[in-house]
Amino acid sequence: MHHQHEGKLPTRNIPIRDFVSDTVCIPMGMHLGAPSKPCVNKGDLVKLGQVIGEPVGGLGLPVHASVSGEVVAVEERQLLGAAPGMCVVIRNDFADEWVEGIQGYGNVETVDPAVVIPAIKAAGICGMGGASFPTHVKLSIPEGKTCDTIILNGAECETFLTADFRLMLECPGKIVDGLRAVMRALNVKRGVIAIEDNKPEAIETMRKAASGREGVEIAIMRTKYPQGGEKQLIKAVTGREVPSGKLPIEVHTIVMNVGTAAAVADAVIDGRPLIDRITTVTGCVQRPANLRLRIGTIIGDVIGECGGFSEEPGKIVFGGGMTGLCVPDTDVPMTKANNGIVVYNVKDARSVDESPCIRCGRCVEACPIGLDPYRIKHYCDKGDLEAAKQHHVLDCILCGCCSYNCPARRWLTASFKNTKDAIALEARRKK
Repeated sequence: MHHQHEGKLPTRNIPIRDFVSDTVCIPMGMHLGAPSKPCVNKGDLVKLGQVIGEPVGGLGLPVHASVSGEVVAVEERQLLGAAPGMCVVIRNDFADEWVEGIQGYGNVETVDPAVVIPAIKAAGICGMGGASFPTHVKLSIPEGKTCDTIILNGAECETFLTADFRLMLECPGKIVDGLRAVMRALNVKRGVIAIEDNKPEAIETMRKAASGREGVEIAIMRTKYPQGGEKQLIKAVTGREVPSGKLPIEVHTIVMNVGTAAAVADAVIDGRPLIDRITTVTGCVQRPANLRLRIGTIIGDVIGECGGFSEEPGKIVFGGGMTGLCVPDTDVPMTKANNGIVVYNVKDARSVDESPCIRCGRCVEACPIGLDPYRIKHYCDKGDLEAAKQHHVLDCILCGCCSYNCPARRWLTASFKNTKDAIALEARRKK
């Protein structure tokens, strides 16, 4: 399935600009793992970069204030998931006064490699390509495993999104610095920045930035969805296949998003925590944009900054058209993983009723992992988690290719996501 510039043209050539709103609502559960525990109270004055949520459990991460100002609420709010999540709401005083004691380690080529992973954890960094896995955990290689290649994902194969593309054009040096910091921390000699061939300008800027940097190379990938999936990327770059149910480290590889690498550079060089991210805002908005948004910025404010809706909105999606998730309303805040806000008009957002499977096999043909989506869907609909597991629902990367290609309009991907969530919930209960 090709996607040459699919939906990307409105924002492709729009430079990143900053938008800071007057209130942020910062969720405590932005990463995979237990939500952080708020350590501030209503009425407290906080500074930029101050820890407002303390890590809980093995996958825990600190959460930082993305603005300075007064805490006006510490309460549960409706987020993307079914259950409300704990949030800290801060009224911005626009002083942007940083908390005392933030210190970096300087040049990534001379920093002591032992400080890199602790700096990444202290900065609260999790995967910024959408998966939100805590980066310091990903970089803590288990006993007996080895890593010889780190791949930075600059494919951005998802429709509508241009946030990573703009980052590669405007901050290429920072991306390479982040990659080198991680390479040195893990003593890995090969770092590959993988970019699709529909982004020639990004290939050029990243090539220049990587020139003369030890062990860093650029891999040009054919433009094909879902090339940016972790397993697809590894196969394309190294020829290795990650076994079913295993992680990339099994084939001596770690994959990170280019946005994550830039955040790593900020953390190591300046000691700067992750308080903002670049997000593409597009679809039915007056002025599509690539915005650098503070974490916790509310969607309604972002859309207001883009001139409001250009048509009646039917659906608003966090992420892109293939893998994005619909938001319940415009009061939902941005998290560390949100790389896009796409607004669909009423016509494009129309939900189509499922019709029965016609056994055409198009979903099987479309699946990049080689699964049997029609069969898995049968078990998902029955609520048979065990059978769904046996038919490898956990290997599904939720790329949406099966749903996109299904002539019967079966709700395949949504059903697999719900089933994977149910399996994870079950596993947590058993623990």
